[in-house]
Amino acid sequence: MIPIEIDNENIAFRDLHFDKVNEEIRILLILKRDSYEINSFEYKTLDWINTRFKDILIGNLLRNIIQEFNDFIETFVTTVRLTISNDDKTITVERLKQICRENSIQGFSNKNKNDLVTLVNSNTNLTGQTIDNLKYMSLLNKINPILKNVFEDFYEKEWDEIEEYDRYIFVTKHNLKTCPYCNMGYILISKRDEKKKNGLRPEIDHFFPKSIYPYLAMSFYNLIPSCKVCNHTKGSKDTYIDGLLSPYEMEDNTFQLTYRLRNINFRQVKKQKYNVNESFEIEFKKIDKHSNKYFKLDKLYEQHKDIVLELLIKKAYYPQSYIEELSAFGFSQDEIYRYLFSNYSEDKDLHKRPLSKLIKDISTELGIV
Repeated sequence: MIPIEIDNENIAFRDLHFDKVNEEIRILLILKRDSYEINSFEYKTLDWINTRFKDILIGNLLRNIIQEFNDFIETFVTTVRLTISNDDKTITVERLKQICRENSIQGFSNKNKNDLVTLVNSNTNLTGQTIDNLKYMSLLNKINPILKNVFEDFYEKEWDEIEEYDRYIFVTKHNLKTCPYCNMGYILISKRDEKKKNGLRPEIDHFFPKSIYPYLAMSFYNLIPSCKVCNHTKGSKDTYIDGLLSPYEMEDNTFQLTYRLRNINFRQVKKQKYNVNESFEIEFKKIDKHSNKYFKLDKLYEQHKDIVLELLIKKAYYPQSYIEELSAFGFSQDEIYRYLFSNYSEDKDLHKRPLSKLIKDISTELGIV
């Protein structure tokens, strides 16, 4: 909901990330690669990861990387042999699951939204596409534990051991004050003591889940400081397939909040004050449908009518002459805005306080300042 800008400061931080983790992870990757035969699927896949390593670690086009990785894995599909009986002319759900078990296939292709039950439903011919998807999944089941051992294990076990660059420093350098997914909760940081106990930091969400894309477990632009609620609500859903927007992909106008009066006017607001909060609705004029589906933003924001009501009251009580009087005392527009709304007026600062996007959009629509 609140974009994270890729500015000079962000780029400098990204380069620091590369300097601190590049060598350690690459050594693990190469050692793992060289433990396999040079013509094996495992060696070639790890070698491909190595050739794209910098883009994986600090590139901001991770969707392209995922597509390229999927395409690379598909080139090996023809080399896979599945154990399928000649008698399997048609396949039931249970038989297809059995084939998966026999071939150590734990799930279905993350490229295909249909799971096994949806795909075959009752009885479906075992088509070439079905076989290719099963082969593709068997390859992922072979390589993902290896990639997890390199990237995800480093994230879980090794990152905090890097001198002067642990996860606390990572979230501190982002300098985000509220969750970029919801702009409702503070994400606070308290440095750990020397014994590395009692620290407080926000959770770090893997935008593209590490359970599905383990090679992105340490990718700079895949690591999003977030509140606990959003991180757990988002879970391990496949954001690549679902098309969810990352905070790095959002723009300032991707989301826009508004209000809708039902049966009141500003004279009533001025007279009744706090007794009219059931007479209007909070709505999104613009919203990313995938973000709303993931985080239920429309349902969450409709619970903050008290904030909008205060803005309606200020609209009724603060005439333009009052604003002009403040200006005459030498206050800038930004200072007046901060004084009236306890909020930030610049989009780049909206992450600093909860619900700042709501206040900015509604106050702008009301034309108070």
